[in-house]
This record gives sequence, C-alpha cells and structure tokens, in this order.
Amino acid sequence: MPRHRASKAARNRALLRPARKTACSMITAIRAMFSSTIGKFLALAFVVLVGVAFALSDVTGNSTFGGIGGANVAKVGGEEIGVGELRDRVRQAYDQARRNQPGLTMAAFVENGGLDQVLGQLIDGLAFDQYATELGFGVSKRLIDGRIADLPAFAGVSGKFDQTVFENFLRQNGISEAQLRRDLRQQILLEQLAAPIAQMPRIAPALAEPYAALLLEQRRGQATFIPASAFAPKGDPGDAALRRFLTQNAAKFTVPERRVIQYAMFDRASVPVPAVTDAEIARVYKDNAAQYAATETRRFAQVILPDQAAANRLAAKVRSGASLASAAAEAGLSASTTGDLGQSAYAATTSAAVARAAFAAKRGEVVGPLQTGLGWTVVRVEDVTTRPARSLADASAEIRAELASNKANEAIVDYYNAIQDAVNSGASIEEIATDRKLQIVETPAILPNGRAPGQPGFTLAADLAPLVAQAFQVGGEGEGQIATIVENEKFAVFAVKSIIAAAPPPFAQIRGELLSEWRFAEGQKVARDKARAIARAVEGGKSLNEAVAAAGPNIGNVQAIGGRRAELGANGERVPPELALLFSMAEGSVKTLEIPGNRGWMVIALDEVRRPDPKAIEPERVAAIARPLAPAFGNELLEQLAAEARRRVGVTINKGLVDQLRRELTGTAPVAE
Repeated sequence: MPRHRASKAARNRALLRPARKTACSMITAIRAMFSSTIGKFLALAFVVLVGVAFALSDVTGNSTFGGIGGANVAKVGGEEIGVGELRDRVRQAYDQARRNQPGLTMAAFVENGGLDQVLGQLIDGLAFDQYATELGFGVSKRLIDGRIADLPAFAGVSGKFDQTVFENFLRQNGISEAQLRRDLRQQILLEQLAAPIAQMPRIAPALAEPYAALLLEQRRGQATFIPASAFAPKGDPGDAALRRFLTQNAAKFTVPERRVIQYAMFDRASVPVPAVTDAEIARVYKDNAAQYAATETRRFAQVILPDQAAANRLAAKVRSGASLASAAAEAGLSASTTGDLGQSAYAATTSAAVARAAFAAKRGEVVGPLQTGLGWTVVRVEDVTTRPARSLADASAEIRAELASNKANEAIVDYYNAIQDAVNSGASIEEIATDRKLQIVETPAILPNGRAPGQPGFTLAADLAPLVAQAFQVGGEGEGQIATIVENEKFAVFAVKSIIAAAPPPFAQIRGELLSEWRFAEGQKVARDKARAIARAVEGGKSLNEAVAAAGPNIGNVQAIGGRRAELGANGERVPPELALLFSMAEGSVKTLEIPGNRGWMVIALDEVRRPDPKAIEPERVAAIARPLAPAFGNELLEQLAAEARRRVGVTINKGLVDQLRRELTGTAPVAE
C-alpha cells in the first residue's frame, strides 16, 4: 500500500492551501482499485479486449476430444493448457463475476458456461498468438514493458509505475508475471491484426438490402397457454420424493454464501489533533506576507489602434466626453474590458510602461495613446478596488482555521496509515482494536445485501454497505482490511470471521416450499404433454382452435399474435418469448414453448410471413440499416479469423479432464491434480 507522508517543510508550505481531498482519497482510491473489478480486471485492457473479441460460442468445429495424457486440459498448437492454470483462471473469472453478482455461487457460474467460456478464451488466445506469429507479426519485450508501465493498476502515489504495487497486484490476484506478459502479448497482436478487421467502415447497399427486407418483415400467428397450476396434484408425495426433488433442484433452494464480519469504526472524532499555536500562526503570516499586504486592482476598457494618428483622434474624442466604445465603433473597432487586475498582471498583457501609466491615473481618466507590441493603446480606468493591509491580529482567525483543518487532515492520514501498517504486518482486528481502543462489532451471518437469513429482525446500518461489499470480495477468513464509509471522514477496519458456504436450508425448514414447488413441477409435466399433443394435432391438419378444444379443459383461449420484426425490442423493451419464437419459425410450422418457473407451456403456430422485395425498399432506409450492420460484419470476420487460427494451429481438448474439473468446481467430485 503506497503511503502518504509529507516532509515537515512540505507541510509548512501547504498550510495555507485550502483543505483538499488528497491523502485519504488517494489511499482509499488505491485500496478500492485493488479490491474492485475494475482494478483487478478492467484496468487490464487485454482481459476485456481478448474476452470481447474471442467470446465465440459457435467456433468449436475444429476441436477434437481425447488423446491428451497428463494434467493438460488442452493442447493448442505447440502450447498446452494445464488443469491448474484453467482452474485458477476460472476462479479469477468467478471472483470478477461475483463482484457484480455477490450472491453468485461457483456451481451456478460453471453451470451457466463460465468454465467453457474461460477455456475457450485461453484456447483462442494461444491459437491467435501462434497464428499471428506464423503470419509474421511480433511483439518486443520493450513494447510489453511499456504497456505494463502505462496500466493505471500499477501506478503508485506519484502516478508513475511502481514495482511494489505491480508485485502486490500480481500476488493478490494470483497472476504470474509470465502469464501477464503472455496475455499482453496476445492483446497487442490482436490490436495489430484483428482490430483493423473488426473496424469495418461501411458495407455496400446491395449487401444491406436483404437485411432491410428482414427488418420490415411482418408475421401473423396464433398462440395458446397451458398453465401448470391447473394440472398440479393436490396430494403429498412424502419425504422421500421431496428429498429427491430437493437433490435434483438444489440450486433453486440454495441460500447464497453468508459471512460473519467483525469491524471497528474510526473517524475524525477518534483521532487526536494537535492544537494550533500562536507561533505557527505568526510563522504562516510572515511566510505569506504578500498575501496580507495592501493591494489595489483595476478594471480597464481599452482599444488598440494600428497607428498613432488614429489613436490620438480616438483619445481626443473620449476626453471630449464620448464613450470609448462609441469612439471605437466609429473607427471600425471595438473596445474590450479587462477583469480586475493587479499592476503586474496588467503589465503581462500589455507592457510595463502602459501598466505604470494606467495605475497612476485616477478612476475615469483616459491614458494614452501608448505604444505596445500590438499597436497603439488607448486605456480608460473603469474601476479601482483597494484592499487595506491586514495585520496579524486581523488574519489570525482565518489562518488558525486553515491550520486546524490541515492538521486534522494530516492526523487522520497518519492514523489511517498506522492502522494500514498494522493490517499489512498481519495484526488481527482484535489486536488493532485493543491497541487503538476501538470497539469491535460482530454481525450475524449475512448475505451481500446485508440481510441475515437466520435473524430476520437484524438490520445493518445503511452506511455500512461499502464495508459489506468489500467483505464479500475478500478471498478468505481472518484477513484484515480497511473500508471507507464516508470519503475522508469515516472508516472501518474489518475482517471476515467466518464464511458459510452456499447450501440449501435444512429439509424440515423448507418442506412446505418444496411441496409447493413439487406440485408445480408435476403440473408442468402435464402441461408439457398437452402442449406437445396440441402441436402434433396441428401438424396433422387440425386448426389450433380445434386442437385446443380436443385437448380438454383448463387451457387458455387461442389468441392472435404477430407484428413487424423491426418493432421487436423497440425502446429497449423485453421481447416476449412467444414473439421471439414466432420470428424464428418457418411459415406454416407449429412449436411448443416452455415458460420458466414451472408456470406452464405455450403452443405457437405461424400462419403467414410477409417480407417486402429488397429492391423495392427506399435507398434512404437501406442506408440507415447499413450503418449499424458494419460492426456486425466486422465481428463476423473476427469469428472467422479465430476459427482459422484454431484450424491452422490445431486444437485438442481433454474432455474427460474438463468434465472432471467441472465436477470439482461444482462440488460433485474431489479435487483433480
């Protein structure tokens, strides 16, 4: 952690500057950077760029499975990806995702494709690296050094690269320097080769016409809904069946990870501040004597003319009673007015001679013409403001307040640094609290939102939200941290006392909820079978209305659905699932659609598709559609490039080992080595 300590001389020079959010904000900003998603990942541009460019869900056709010995999950050309590296990368990606979704479990992350996405990114990165090298592209060590030095995540207090910060970052995030350099190399190669491809400037109108016709397409169909609730059984299947249902649906009933947090607050009121002495006030007054001396500022109206004769005529008119502005206008010029300036400031804009003459004149007098580097200047004194000298007694209250504010700022910085030093040296929160006479508070087992499932009446103070958020980013138990509660004002030193892993509650506690969900799940099966029977009947020649009538009671009415494709998702609105399906179907077909949450099933029939002739669409509309299509074409070319890189270097995946790691991460198998 970079420290913020000023020398005595520097502190004395800063005594009269207004209190600023410097030290504490810098301290907390750096700590936040090291504990935030942005600091750990987004500040490393290569993670984002590689992740975006190679988030390819369909480019897998060139991979083969099996045939790898040892503990390597994949071989990419001449490079191998070990199971340990993949495990670490998945955990890093999970930690990043959990910062946005604190309640996310590793099992849910893996089940939703996290493992496959990370493996795909590693494979694509290595394949692209080797392919780009084969094409003659290269990256020097010096270029990578420069990129590392430019990353904000590695900057110290000075704003420049700091080796200690760099090493701490790698250690805290479990990243080796070799891994970082490899990823940066891949990013730079991507910038050299892939970025120009992705930035496709425009596409031809003829290429955009079919897409324009697609957007203007209109579809008309019918839909019916079969609710699961109407077919849910009323009986109780018994504990054994409900326990099996819980095992099959454990994720749905799992309570997210909870943590017990110990914390101790400290703020400015906790920190003793040395009193301001009369000697300090006198020293500041003496060191800044010019600031308290008598001052005079003036505001001028002035005109600059090209020759002395014209300047003499204008000055005479003004001295005869004409305004400077009107006299200047008659000469085809305009007068300008300065702000309130001291003599030296005015001399900097004109000349020393003009400034001396202007400050010797009285209010309302005309000065000049006087020659300057720009021509001949005529000046009128518009206003004179004088401020008398301030004695030590007059300035003492102001100086005392500024000194007190700066001392308070310095005191909280020193206090913060002392606690940070203790944290860095491994002191426990109990030791720190005892040494600083702080009171420790312990929460119950709480969720990331501050609620305690085991204590419904527990309420966490709203201002402690930053502490809880940071506590759920800590990797393990017992490690001391400092959280900012109010910027530059209030802080908390804390530690996670214990972590309760995500798991379903005891069976007896949720039996009623399980029974309700089981009934809906059973009703969902009946609704599915009825939906499929209706679809088969429509495929056999019946109308949707006839098929619904034959399926029995408790089924919704047949309703008309449809619209224009361009209207889907208008204004950012969610596209209803039945419309999304309707616009992906073949004309005359019928499909079934499951409604999530065991709510039921739908049957969708597409009756008519009307698509305009691409050649008949107005050119202006085609041009408007062509513009946003260019980035999409660029991304498609990138996908083709990534697929070609995989094909060229060759990719082999050990599917068995990947599945073993998947089971390990989801808690259904022992750790693989």
